[in-house]
Amino acid sequence: MNTNLTGGLFKLKFKALGTVCEVQFRAASVEIAKEFRKLALGWLRDFENRWSRFKPTSLLCRINAEAGRSMVDLTEADEEILKLCEHTFQISGSLNDPTSLPLTSLWDRAGKEDRMPSSGEIEEAKNLISWPAVEWGDGRVFLPEKGMALEIGGFGKEYAVDRLIGFAKRLGIVDCLVDLGRDVAALGQPPNGPVWVVGIEDAKKEDAAAFRLAVSGKGLATSGNGRRFRMIKGKKFGHIIDPRSGWPAENDLLTASCLADDCLTAGLLSTNACIIGKKEGMEIIERSFGVDALFQTSSDYVYSSNIHRHVLGS
Repeated sequence: MNTNLTGGLFKLKFKALGTVCEVQFRAASVEIAKEFRKLALGWLRDFENRWSRFKPTSLLCRINAEAGRSMVDLTEADEEILKLCEHTFQISGSLNDPTSLPLTSLWDRAGKEDRMPSSGEIEEAKNLISWPAVEWGDGRVFLPEKGMALEIGGFGKEYAVDRLIGFAKRLGIVDCLVDLGRDVAALGQPPNGPVWVVGIEDAKKEDAAAFRLAVSGKGLATSGNGRRFRMIKGKKFGHIIDPRSGWPAENDLLTASCLADDCLTAGLLSTNACIIGKKEGMEIIERSFGVDALFQTSSDYVYSSNIHRHVLGS
């Protein structure tokens, strides 16, 4: 843990959830800073160990391995994650389905093998996707069909951002910026300015900021296919899958950046916009209380009506 002695700013830099993370905060004492560090890193370690699909010993992998076979026991904390799965499924209008891993895995294999999935493979994977079919509650969960599989990649990092902000509030930390792989939330202000300033990467120009946003008391998430994609037969296919078609989402929206009262909501709305496109995506955002957004498309920028309150000059 490094301390900026001039500004009294504590900084944590670490890797978690498959990405580079940074937390900056001011605390009333070194003891409080150490307690926050212990809470944040301990919770992230436990969360990843139980819910990462890349850890073979995780609870998530055990749930998936028992699909079509048997129930898996859950703790009370585990059930909270399944409640989040239900929440994200409902708020996204079923576009964020936690059982969508068969489709993700199919397209990941296609990218590695440099071949297009067949229509039969896509339909087979789609038939395994059904969050409403999952049986859960009373400390247990069951995926009823062999081959079904859960994943929480659609909201895991954003949820983790919100949890770390919650730990900061619990310890009386009023100035804090949490950045977990560019999913962000902020409280208060930094030592050298009135607001935390977060850059939005230019979707067409690597390592360049298209916008600078003032963030305080908000969560910020950016989704898009501009940087993350699969190459198959010389063509780019974005990493965001539309569960309705079974194909990677394809429209002129390169990235969607959303500001909301929490990072989880911001992430869900930004990802949804990348699936349904700029027109419908922005209409939903404009109807959502306390949410603002800016989209980068292949030809222009699209703004929510109140985003100007957060955009800073260059």
